[in-house]
Amino acid sequence: MKPNWQLRAKGVHERFLKLAQSKGGLTTDREVLYFLALAICGEAGELANLVKKMWRGDDVDVAQIRDEIADLRIYLEHLSRHLQIDLDSACDQKLDEVADRLALKEMKDSA
Repeated sequence: MKPNWQLRAKGVHERFLKLAQSKGGLTTDREVLYFLALAICGEAGELANLVKKMWRGDDVDVAQIRDEIADLRIYLEHLSRHLQIDLDSACDQKLDEVADRLALKEMKDSA
């Protein structure tokens, strides 16, 4: 079962699309795909700027970082849903692949 936030995000995303389409935007699957990909880039940039500020020694509110990470996750969920990809399953599979590669590297390094 999907977490509640994912179900809520789906509803918000559908409302957003409806609103954008009523104004003449995001009328094709390609436009939605481009929008979501660019939104992810924008949110990643906002997160990177906060991390950069921390690196410089500036005070950064952890809540801002939390919010940017949440924005990224929500947009990733929208994109995966749009492409009909189960993001949770994809992450499980990818983690298996990474763990296998890491185990090989660890064995090689310990030899």
